Amino acid sequence: MANILLKYLEERHVPKKTPKPKKKSGPVVTISREYGCQGKTIANRLAKRLEDELGEHREWKVISKEILDQAAQSLGLEPEKISYVFNFEKRGIIDDVIAAFTDKYYKSDRKIRNTFRDVIRSFGEEGHSIILGRCGATITRDIEKSLHVRLIAPEDIRIDRIHKRLNISYKDAEKEVQEMDQKRAELRNSFAGRNIDDVDYDLIFNVGSMDDEQIVEMILHGMKVKKII
Repeated sequence: MANILLKYLEERHVPKKTPKPKKKSGPVVTISREYGCQGKTIANRLAKRLEDELGEHREWKVISKEILDQAAQSLGLEPEKISYVFNFEKRGIIDDVIAAFTDKYYKSDRKIRNTFRDVIRSFGEEGHSIILGRCGATITRDIEKSLHVRLIAPEDIRIDRIHKRLNISYKDAEKEVQEMDQKRAELRNSFAGRNIDDVDYDLIFNVGSMDDEQIVEMILHGMKVKKII
């Protein structure tokens, strides 16, 4: 009993460490898009313009696949083991239980998703990053030096682009667009823990009526107005 009491008193008088405030540096731009809206070209052009105009001799990185690679490295797994998250596949409870008993490198779905969140967040805080997709806006929203962009287009335009890109019928392209829009929304909502809406973005562009250069120019202007750059 005396030992228990002594341990209790010692723990009561151990000074508690004050947690370090989480850094929120940036600058970071996130680009979300409806399925069939090409965001990679815009992201690459924006990175080039930022490097040329700012003259900081610092590279602006377009981040997409790097998130999967870094998360896999952190978990000690091959990328294909965790790619199901951004392939919009779900791992059921039974799958988790079986994997836990049969795979010595097993990581829970929650652990995998939290690692993705940490990696995305680290890219945002590191700054000089343009995060393409991957729920970037949801995860980096509270970083002060951040701008969150959404690309949209009329459904018929997106269907036509998918029809040509995948060489499939218009009917199949329509089904593909609608299913992918739903899956992307579900993934964003799952990371946010709520329904994501247009108000979660700073700028929304219709790529059906604006070209890439116009969009890049307006993103740059938005970054200047928000004093991100």
